[in-house]
Amino acid sequence: MPQPPAQQRLHAMLELLRQQIAQQPDGACRQPRFDSHLFRTSGTRLADYLRELEGNVTQLTAADTDVARRQWLAEKVLDQIAALQRECQSQQLRVKRERPRVDARQAKREEYQGYEKRLLAMIAQREQHLARAETLSVQQQLIREVDQLQERLARCRAAIYKLELPPMPR
Repeated sequence: MPQPPAQQRLHAMLELLRQQIAQQPDGACRQPRFDSHLFRTSGTRLADYLRELEGNVTQLTAADTDVARRQWLAEKVLDQIAALQRECQSQQLRVKRERPRVDARQAKREEYQGYEKRLLAMIAQREQHLARAETLSVQQQLIREVDQLQERLARCRAAIYKLELPPMPR
């Protein structure tokens, strides 16, 4: 049985989209490319989204789907096709705009420096409370907390120092 003209056009659009995606560098992204209402897939590659679209087209062309569901699915398929076409067209721009990846040592250093900054703020806060503390038990508690924070700060700074050392040859 021949396909209706609308179905033929839909399959032609899908085939064209497959070809466009096949020509793209299809690396995984750090975060989803589309809204979760548009695509439910957990992948971030264009091929992942194409697979979901193909599944929706298969459901749309199935004979046992009721009219309301088919209409909703048809709108979703059209939105998905349009979104994937826009994404394919903007791929050349995306590569240039992507933030350069930071090496692992630099990322760890920045993480530790953030810890160091927060620890220094916590120590300053405790020392301020200590200066205003009135009872001996509160003062002792604050002194213990400052000592613990100083120890954590020393460990943090030691970790930063280790990262700044050149890597040992193997």
